[in-house]
Amino acid sequence: MPKLMPEDLVKEIRIANPDDYKRIEQEKIVKSIDSKIIEKDFKRISDELGLEHSNHLLNEGIVSALMGAIYAFYDRKLDPFHVNHFPLYRVIIEDIKIAFDEVSQGQIDRELWLFETFDYGIKQVYYLDWKLYLSQICY
Repeated sequence: MPKLMPEDLVKEIRIANPDDYKRIEQEKIVKSIDSKIIEKDFKRISDELGLEHSNHLLNEGIVSALMGAIYAFYDRKLDPFHVNHFPLYRVIIEDIKIAFDEVSQGQIDRELWLFETFDYGIKQVYYLDWKLYLSQICY
């Protein structure tokens, strides 16, 4: 499984055509986990990271990606606060900033941006799960 890079997010934004499979999977993950738990965890993570809270599109993308990551941790039955997991949030934030700098040169479709950043957060957790746990089982 290849490591995700900000360029992967930029590519998805430029394609501007999220497939139905991704939409269905996002809906499924969101419906399967209590949003109150996710919001509580997001507040704690946000406080620990010292996140800015604004409606700027970059910050909305960061929030979206972190929310996607938290949902994915629960989907994979992993602790979002585990010492080996928590550093991923900073990686996601930096990746979103890099991708935003790249795609903000033109018009950004807000809905597409939030969809893809949420998906990026999910994918980052799935990659972490594979790297830390599943690859150990396979090899």
